[in-house]
Amino acid sequence: MHRIALAAFLLFPALLFPAAASGQDGDSSARQEVWLGDELAVTYEARVEEDWLVVEVSHEPGWHTYAMDNVLRASEVTGKERPDTELPTVITPSPEIETAAPWLQTAPTELSQPDLLWYTWGFEDRSFFAAKLVRAEPGGSVQVDAQACTDRLCAMVDALVVPVTRSDARSVDPASLTAVRAPEPPTTPPRTGAGR
Repeated sequence: MHRIALAAFLLFPALLFPAAASGQDGDSSARQEVWLGDELAVTYEARVEEDWLVVEVSHEPGWHTYAMDNVLRASEVTGKERPDTELPTVITPSPEIETAAPWLQTAPTELSQPDLLWYTWGFEDRSFFAAKLVRAEPGGSVQVDAQACTDRLCAMVDALVVPVTRSDARSVDPASLTAVRAPEPPTTPPRTGAGR
């Protein structure tokens, strides 16, 4: 569906490149762009919208990134604890920002190729991540770690710092997003026998 050249990608890791990031000087949105060579791949923006932290991701045509729970989803399908799959999106707020779990995300699209035993979920076009705010002080930012790919190339988004701005408008209704899946917590077996 999304990576016809996936087998070549797996055989030739050199197709995985570090990405270059740049902010837009003078842009009040503090948008951060991720480039692979001279090709724009993806753009990130982060805002406080009412009592939510919202991270908006705009993908250029042909580019996609991956769900926060991509590894867990692949693990559920393959039964492997550490399945072979693309890296998930990880968003880490700076100390000025505290959020409550769980994170929400645009419902990811399945981009798997079962014939290659490759399972993955992600986003194209425009997608959102959101978390309920506990606290947001001025000067906050988020760090984004992710992987952006086309059907031929992948670019690593490593420790991209995206300043958090404030917005009076809501860009997405959090109720339209889906909760990021988390592993089931281990259950405590019932105690048997006499207690002390």
